Amino acid sequence: MLTELVQLRDTAYEQLDRTSKPRQQAELYLLAGLCCGLLTSVSFDLGHPDVAEEQARAAFTYGSVIDHPSLCAWARGLQATVALWSGLPRRAVAAAEAGLIGAPAGTSRVRLHSVRARALSLIGARDEVSADLAAASDQLELAGDDEFQDSVGGELLFDRSRHALCASSAYVALNDGKRAEPAAEHAVQAFAELPAGRRWASGQVSATVDLGTARVLRGDLAGCEAAIRAVFGLPSAERTEGVAQRLLTLGRLVGAPRFRGAIEAAQLGENIEEFTAGSLGRTTARPAIGPS
Repeated sequence: MLTELVQLRDTAYEQLDRTSKPRQQAELYLLAGLCCGLLTSVSFDLGHPDVAEEQARAAFTYGSVIDHPSLCAWARGLQATVALWSGLPRRAVAAAEAGLIGAPAGTSRVRLHSVRARALSLIGARDEVSADLAAASDQLELAGDDEFQDSVGGELLFDRSRHALCASSAYVALNDGKRAEPAAEHAVQAFAELPAGRRWASGQVSATVDLGTARVLRGDLAGCEAAIRAVFGLPSAERTEGVAQRLLTLGRLVGAPRFRGAIEAAQLGENIEEFTAGSLGRTTARPAIGPS
């Protein structure tokens, strides 16, 4: 997708120089913002958060230029997600909170509340995490009418399966295995129930890793191994940055002193090291995306 998205984005830029009609300019800015938002996800999956942040900023700028609340909210959600995975949870919280100002009801607010919950979990704000997850759940009841996000779907959609994944990841970050395990099971099931064409494959794998991590938090190494066994067989092209980082977190847990000497812990550690060494970010050269 990378090459096609860059070409499409650059075509939008070229066409902007060729028209002075406001309606055409608005359509081109929307297209450019959509391409930059998608490039955010692609860049992050390839392991380049700095490039992803730049593209998300550009998407927000184009949304602001044409006063498009849904595009702006989506871009803020992307900024928050990139900051979260870059180890900057407070910046992620700030981006999500900025996005909630003026964000339309429904999908936009589901995404922003869910991502903020994950960021808050990284700074140990337990009560706020629960409040945001509940707010996101309430907004799910209002989703479905956003012409930009719901009608297009795909990467723009933020449905119950993605919300469930955010819940499981938040509880994992809080080291709350008791709540993380049922949340992860719900996420895995929610992804499995979606038609294949609508299912976010990387999200489904991430939920599976969350399930294994939740079981380790509860001291169940065998249950973890059973949950994630199939994950280790994924080809490099499907070993995205998000999945790799989740497995690295799991690797740190199984390497804790409490599991020293356990055969399952040693095997899990070896499998995780092998998986991450062949992840997409490590096997792909830095993309020449160019300026936004």
